[in-house]
Amino acid sequence: MHQVSLSEFKDAVETLELLSLTSREHVRKKYLKLSRLYHPDMPEGSTEKFQKIRDAYEVLTNYMDNFRFVFDDEEFKRQNPILVSAFDAGWIKGSSGED
Repeated sequence: MHQVSLSEFKDAVETLELLSLTSREHVRKKYLKLSRLYHPDMPEGSTEKFQKIRDAYEVLTNYMDNFRFVFDDEEFKRQNPILVSAFDAGWIKGSSGED
């Protein structure tokens, strides 16, 4: 998994206008809503904004995938302090496989 900084993680959360990462489905819905709004073929569209939204979605879903499967692993925690900080800060509420 690509390591991202805390600022990149925060930027991704802000780009998708999320208050928390409660589920992958919640993140997906926000991504779809914003990607439709800012798609380059739409009146308010912007290639730059659309790409930023796509990149943010990729960052967050990659983190959520890794969180779901290996968050309890001590080695993973040492290698991914940003994710652990995000969880501790309440940005990630947990993942129970609901989606």
